[in-house]
Amino acid sequence: VSNFGVALLRDLKNSSDDPPVVLQVESHPYLSQEKLLRYCREQGIIYTAFSPLGALSYHALGMADPTDSLLGRPEIQELAVAHGRTPAQVLLRWAVQRGTAVIPKTTNYQRLRENISVFDFALSDGDMARISRLNRNHRYNDPGTFCEAAFNTFCPIYE
Repeated sequence: VSNFGVALLRDLKNSSDDPPVVLQVESHPYLSQEKLLRYCREQGIIYTAFSPLGALSYHALGMADPTDSLLGRPEIQELAVAHGRTPAQVLLRWAVQRGTAVIPKTTNYQRLRENISVFDFALSDGDMARISRLNRNHRYNDPGTFCEAAFNTFCPIYE
């Protein structure tokens, strides 16, 4: 399933003989969704993060300001230098180390290679906490907004 919160996951679990196996949601340091991640762990649901690098895809759509970039954050830049990695690799490692599956988007071969090179280093507990402190519960992709624009129907899925 995609874009479900805990309440919708519970409803689905209680009304179906086939519980959800994978949940795909927007997740990055500005929207870490700790409670949802914890619920998924407890229920054995694989938590998959789309937009794990934050606002990049949303700049061109006018849904994010270029200043929202996680890649340019001093904290991320400093950790990238300390680990000899790119800022994107640090963000992806943070997500993977939290136990999430990540699906970063790229059409650039070099970035694709960098994106898969996150399994040969680890962030310290301090590094992880430093990145986690960036959380602002900020969502760039609200499907309810798209639904209203496309179908002239109010259908919020987040509370």
